[in-house]
Amino acid sequence: MSDLLPFIPPPSRPHTAATNRGWSHAEVLHNMGIGIIIIDESEQQIVFRNPATFDILQDAGAPWTLADLQTRLMEQGALCGFEVLAGSTLSFPIGNRLIGCSVHIVSPGHYSLILRDVTEKIRLESIAQAVNTMDNIGFIFSGIRHEIGNPLNSIKMTISVLRKNLDQFSREALGEYIERTYAEVLRMEYLLKSLKNFSLFEQLDIGCHELGAFLDKFFALVQNDFAKQGITLERHTPPEAIWVEFDPRALHQALLNLLTNAADALTGRPWPRITITLRCVDRLVLLSVEDNGCGMNEEQQKLLFQPFCTTKVKGNGLGLVITQKLLAKMSSSIDIVSAEGSGTAVHIALPATDPPDATECT
Repeated sequence: MSDLLPFIPPPSRPHTAATNRGWSHAEVLHNMGIGIIIIDESEQQIVFRNPATFDILQDAGAPWTLADLQTRLMEQGALCGFEVLAGSTLSFPIGNRLIGCSVHIVSPGHYSLILRDVTEKIRLESIAQAVNTMDNIGFIFSGIRHEIGNPLNSIKMTISVLRKNLDQFSREALGEYIERTYAEVLRMEYLLKSLKNFSLFEQLDIGCHELGAFLDKFFALVQNDFAKQGITLERHTPPEAIWVEFDPRALHQALLNLLTNAADALTGRPWPRITITLRCVDRLVLLSVEDNGCGMNEEQQKLLFQPFCTTKVKGNGLGLVITQKLLAKMSSSIDIVSAEGSGTAVHIALPATDPPDATECT
């Protein structure tokens, strides 16, 4: 590779950049603060390093060889080709530091490695993630305290009144107080069931499944229930088979949550309808659930995935949180578009896969 710059040894003194002439490409690379290594894999050698790599790798005394880089970057030190790493970003430890490395193709058989010390970046991200996790835990506990505390206080007051007036109340009054207590117990039971669903699918069984066949079974299970509510379920799916990586139980639960939300939004609306649409875009499968319900305003949409935030009288705000979690575990995303008075559309992007007995997904 004649146009590659020669290997640059570790500098014996800091490089001074100021010159009165223009900068050459070599000088730009030489003075960059990020590490740059260029590899000639056919010759199994490093053909260029800029000075920053010696500071990042701390190997000025004994410069790393190509085998050293392969051992760090490739799983279990396997000396396989760099082609498998092209376009990826990896990280590896050096002592108590963490080095980030992105691999790029320069030309056939030649690769560039971009190195950065990401220790501080990862540390700050970890702190931010820990703070965010603690905030979320605090938010969830606050919601649980509220959701359980209210019915618990109601039960306490009801039993207190009954205990003081047991001999004075009529049979009808006693029955009314018992029904009120029972209703509050059911409310707490509903919350506990929702929390159980949140942790039910910790280990998913993700495999290759045909999505059309899955939707056939799903529709057969739910169509009658929605028909009894006067809601029309429509489905628009392509005739060809669409293969997707997912867990049928988890996707069933996620879709059921979405259809339940849609049904609630259709209460009192004329010609209530829910439409499920399926289509392929590149290597993604887009599954959409749309309704012509009441829709949501901007403030409601901002709180969609916040636990215990809900506008439903009997809801607890966990349905969408559970749905988002299940989809994330299947490498899928969810996007919600809504306008007040104009209905809601939920779009799920699922990873397409090749059918078990063919080379391409049809």
